[in-house]
Amino acid sequence: MLKRIQDLFAQPANSAVSFGLQRKLSIVLVLGMTLVMVARGYISFVQIVDSQREKIESDLLKLEETFLAVNERSSKELFRLADQKVIPSDDEISNGDIAAPSLMSGIESIYYISNSGAILGRSVQDGSSIRPSESQIYDAANTLKTRQRPIATLSCVFQCFQSVFIPIIADDGRELIININRSATLLVQDFYEITGADIALFSFDPSSDVLAVEKIYAASNAKDVRLVLMDILNENKFPSLGSHSFFDSTFNGYYSARFFRLSNTDGVISYAAVIEDQSHIRQLLNHAIKNIVFSASITLALIILLISLVLKPSLDRLMMLAKILPMLPSGKFKGAREILEQRIRKTKFSDEIDVVQYTVGEVIESLEEMNESVDQHRNQLRSKIEALTEAQIFNDLILDTSPLVVIIHDGNGEIRNINKLGRDLSGLRSKNPDNANINTWVRNEYRSKTLSASLHNLSDVVGKKLQGQMPFFTDDGRKLYFLWTHASLYINAEPHILSMGVDITERKEAAESLYWLGRHDRITGLLNRSSFIEAAGDTIAKHCDLNVIELAMFDVDDFASLNDRFGFDSGDRLLNELAAHLVVTLPQDCIVGSTGPGEFCALIHHRKDSQESVKDLGLERLTRYTFIKDVVKEEVCISIVVASYDDTLSGIDELMSNTTSTMAKVKRKVRGSLYCAADSDDTSRQLRQEKYRMREQLQSALSNNRLVLFYQPILDLNTNSISHCECLVRMLDDEGEFISPVHFLGIAAESGLMPQLDFSVMEKAMRQQRIWEDAGIDVGLSINITAITLEQVDFETRLADVITRTGANPIRLIFEVLETDALENLGQAQRLLNNFRKVGAKVALDDFGIGFTSFQYVRELPVDYIKIDQSFIRFIHERESDQVLVKSMVEMSHNLGKKVIVEGVETLQALEIVRDLGVECVQGYYVCRPMPISALDLSLSIRDFEPSS
Repeated sequence: MLKRIQDLFAQPANSAVSFGLQRKLSIVLVLGMTLVMVARGYISFVQIVDSQREKIESDLLKLEETFLAVNERSSKELFRLADQKVIPSDDEISNGDIAAPSLMSGIESIYYISNSGAILGRSVQDGSSIRPSESQIYDAANTLKTRQRPIATLSCVFQCFQSVFIPIIADDGRELIININRSATLLVQDFYEITGADIALFSFDPSSDVLAVEKIYAASNAKDVRLVLMDILNENKFPSLGSHSFFDSTFNGYYSARFFRLSNTDGVISYAAVIEDQSHIRQLLNHAIKNIVFSASITLALIILLISLVLKPSLDRLMMLAKILPMLPSGKFKGAREILEQRIRKTKFSDEIDVVQYTVGEVIESLEEMNESVDQHRNQLRSKIEALTEAQIFNDLILDTSPLVVIIHDGNGEIRNINKLGRDLSGLRSKNPDNANINTWVRNEYRSKTLSASLHNLSDVVGKKLQGQMPFFTDDGRKLYFLWTHASLYINAEPHILSMGVDITERKEAAESLYWLGRHDRITGLLNRSSFIEAAGDTIAKHCDLNVIELAMFDVDDFASLNDRFGFDSGDRLLNELAAHLVVTLPQDCIVGSTGPGEFCALIHHRKDSQESVKDLGLERLTRYTFIKDVVKEEVCISIVVASYDDTLSGIDELMSNTTSTMAKVKRKVRGSLYCAADSDDTSRQLRQEKYRMREQLQSALSNNRLVLFYQPILDLNTNSISHCECLVRMLDDEGEFISPVHFLGIAAESGLMPQLDFSVMEKAMRQQRIWEDAGIDVGLSINITAITLEQVDFETRLADVITRTGANPIRLIFEVLETDALENLGQAQRLLNNFRKVGAKVALDDFGIGFTSFQYVRELPVDYIKIDQSFIRFIHERESDQVLVKSMVEMSHNLGKKVIVEGVETLQALEIVRDLGVECVQGYYVCRPMPISALDLSLSIRDFEPSS
């Protein structure tokens, strides 16, 4: 039947009767070609416009790159200026004696910043307000801690300026950050001179759709650029927070612009916009559009006229046929035949439409016959459509585009379908391979159980899923780690398994790499300190019963100076070579680690019955190592300490602590040598045991309130009475005997117990002062305080809390600080000592004279009393030099408005001398020894000590 229809349409038309339609079609063809030519002209015009747009876009990108290059060049210039900048001293910074920056470089301001982000000093041009914000300084300081390279920024918050942060090491070893700031106006000028294009720097508030005029900070041709920029942003909104190009008309002309982001500082987003006038493009486009519209209008009018005159009759007949054709698929053959017979034209000459009309009639008859045949085959087609499986759809739409390995297999592992990624990894060529089994590639090499055996029960329930990891062994021998998801499904009523796997090899390797880096030193590849301590602790626990365990510590002498001379890269190379040398030299079963800068440790164990020792390893050879740097040989000395582990030690931490202490003692005496702690006597061990016992006793005394205060009166020579008493702490041992502070103060400092001890003494003294206050006794108390306690972050709060709890009168309190502690950091000492001034207490500088304090330091410190050390007083009646020194100290103190207390007055002669020198107060055994509160006599006076006449 189909062949019959094809034959009907294939019948040739009579040449005599087809002339009319051919003529009509020829006319239509000519007009169509004309229309095509016009369309091609328009397409060419569009291509030209697109080309112009692409060129403008390219020019804008180049302008953006040019501006960024100008900014980078300017930043490098600031980096060079920083290298040439002479770093002021601490005194210049603290006194503000820093010269203004040079006008030639355009620098507005320079700030000197500490590593923690604190501003130490600044150098600012007159009238300049350019400075980085606190958040900029904080972010820059944190970044420079981890990335020791200069940082350059260009930001617009209240004004646009360039800012660079450069880490600097001064000649005296100070680590500083230099911040140099320069107005962005110079950048705008340089860019305009280089490119001739306009530019504007401004900030944008993401919460607002309209740009405010006052937020444009810098622009070339500011008046015109401001109007154009406002038109662009207000009409088109701001499209995004990223880069964006603009090419269109505005109220002020036809412009192109490129917006790109500079920075996000303090929540303010800074942008730059480069702008070019494109008026000539607009004129060109307008002219071209007019030509196209005119040509298209003329052509369209001609086509409509010709179609109306020539084709309308034929088109009417075609429309009739078009109405018939939709009736045929729905089987309305009778109605179609009636319409067709009504419009049969009787004419001598027939055209192609007549032939089509006749053919349509034949087709209608054929379709009536065919319809019966179609009904017979419909059921067969339906069954064939249902036979299409999910696997076929899967193959066509998903398999070959999936980033996963997707395999369909049966319960025995025979592969029924595999996607492209799976074929690439397995080497299979067909998506429906023969005799291919998934267990060949997906398997666990440590287990004999196959994947199919593991998934045996999966196909019992449709849709059941399992998930797990199993390697994929590729055709080229690689082992990849995959995360698999297995699900059961039925295809053609047969159970199958769908296995989908994602490659997690890179993620697993990255995790393993991070784990390794967390346990090993980055430079040497050895165990880091924490990993070494962990491994050594396990070894000690495992072998301490049957083995002799020894720790060898290797420390490179003057390693810091070697880094300074040759650079950190050379220092890293030296450590790497030493690590390799140690690994080769030491026994294979020992544990070696990098435990500090220039320090290595090795834990070595031997069986007790083997009589072996570290001494047999010839470690003396390791005390010298020749390091070659640029053909220059440098001999490096290495100090080695060997210590043994025994049952008296708590573990590896104590063993390493003792070895480190021994290393410090050895390096003070002789460097580059081997020292075996086992060769010395048991004195050091006894001292350690004594130290541990004293530390435990001190902790017990602090916990059980067994600290007792003794009071030593201080005599005021002007009033001939006791002005105040110094509080001196004593500790009661388990038998009730007093222990001198000489025996436990050092241990308290080493053990971190000094703040607890100081606050305990402070509270006891304040409670006693409150008792005297209530009893009407007008005598003050002097309390010693250490630097480590002063430096506690919460000292000011705790001081106020103790005063509140005890009810003490701060006016009657004097806090004594050692001269050497106060001078370690003068600026910090000023801030800390002012804490006492805030609460109304006075401050005394204790042991004055032994720290070689300059007069300037005494002037700067907020102290009320100067306590001259007893070493100048004890023999003052015998040494004229001591008298001269004390006299100069007294005169200096009085000139600075400080009162003087002398310690160590033990004779009448010393008392008379210091009184003649103008000293206000004296303290010493001649006046009174330290006494418990029960034996203290506050009625002492000078006449009690003078001999009767």
